[in-house]
Amino acid sequence: MRVEITCDNRVGILHEITAIFADYRVNVASGELGGDSGDKVYLSAPGMLNTQFNAIEKSLLQVPGLKRVRRISLIPSERRHFELDTLLRHVSEPVLSVDREGRIVAANLAAARAFGVGVDRVPGMQLQRFLPLLQVAELLRDFAVPRYGVPVTVRGSSFRLEWVPIALADSNEVESLAGAVLTLQADADTAVLSRLPPPVALWDFDLRRRVCLDLQQMAGLVSPLLITGEEGSGKSTFAGAAHYLSPVASRGECLRLDASSAAVVGLMPRDWPGAGTLILDEPEKLPAAAQLSLLRHLRELPRSVRPVATCRQPELLQPGLAQFFSSLVLELPPLRSMRPAMDRFATAILWEVGRPKSGDDQVQLSLSAGALERLHAHDWPRNFAGLLDFLAVAARRSRARGETLVTVDDLPELAPHNDGLPLDWARGLNYREAMDKVERGMLQALVQQRLSTREMARRLGISHTAVANKLRRHGLAR
Repeated sequence: MRVEITCDNRVGILHEITAIFADYRVNVASGELGGDSGDKVYLSAPGMLNTQFNAIEKSLLQVPGLKRVRRISLIPSERRHFELDTLLRHVSEPVLSVDREGRIVAANLAAARAFGVGVDRVPGMQLQRFLPLLQVAELLRDFAVPRYGVPVTVRGSSFRLEWVPIALADSNEVESLAGAVLTLQADADTAVLSRLPPPVALWDFDLRRRVCLDLQQMAGLVSPLLITGEEGSGKSTFAGAAHYLSPVASRGECLRLDASSAAVVGLMPRDWPGAGTLILDEPEKLPAAAQLSLLRHLRELPRSVRPVATCRQPELLQPGLAQFFSSLVLELPPLRSMRPAMDRFATAILWEVGRPKSGDDQVQLSLSAGALERLHAHDWPRNFAGLLDFLAVAARRSRARGETLVTVDDLPELAPHNDGLPLDWARGLNYREAMDKVERGMLQALVQQRLSTREMARRLGISHTAVANKLRRHGLAR
């Protein structure tokens, strides 16, 4: 039997109510507080008899502040559960929820049919079992990941996956994420799916964390987006993520063009998608006349198409095209500026290298301390593109030995280059003067961050006293 009690909200009233049930030796199995006005107490007592209810009702009505007692068929949480369960059973698209470990918590009948298992067997299974190529760990670790229209294949059928994070609080912090609800929409247009960029989870470590959150905020807007950065810093990856973080990815297309090729010059707006994202790679390489022609075409795009450009040298853009992409600009940091997170980037890349292919087991590779030290000391002029190729060779060598630990012996030789600072600024300075200039620049950057001298000492790996002396010597002491 289930009971609804209407009462005032005062201290101790709930204790008095439950004490009456205890006096009549009636076990309350579950309860809920709330109601539209916040003045309801709902109790479920499965073993309560009608005679017991009549006696309890009389005692309850004697409690100060208690207004009404009545029997109900379902408490609100039960009603919501049954209504939602009934609704999902009649939804033709697969819908499921997963926890932070990637285990399926609940799924509707359509999801069980898509996975080829009984609906009662789905809860508790790992989502990775049915979507082996989906980056489930990254999907559930953070918010700045592909969210809309992600192309996936389940048992030979093509779907577009959408997910909604289950947050414990209104926050963008990783710890606030409890899981996600996923929806699979059947998509028979395999030609469109084949043109979509590969959905890649962003590595939001160190300085890239802020850039990832900025991208998440910019992705749902309509203004043109310009992504700048050095070679291999991830411009193309972020451009593709801008598509999958936007709701237009649910049904819209994504057309990627190398703006430096001759094909884009003769491309007309009628050839572009009617809705979705248009990605232009390095339009600054086009001649001035071609850039102006491209600008005219871009201005004719409907609002349902969002132009995104990646640019290595934005200063080479013609003024009109530069102004067109001036509203939203995202600048990616180079890898050498994120050395504290080198181990996390390397681990993520090694996970990518060891990802399963067509049912193979995941090969989890790791780096030895000596190998990580070698990576940490290099400047990586090609940034993540160079690091990925470098670690791919090292991983193959490690696997050839039957090992999962990548050691210094597995690392290929690094090509010689101008590693470190350029020397043109030091012309005319002796060694001591040049080192003083470098030291002052490092300390000045830390001072601008308003760090304490103890925090500066921790970052530089020297004593607090040494930092204080150097700040005084360079006139930077506060």
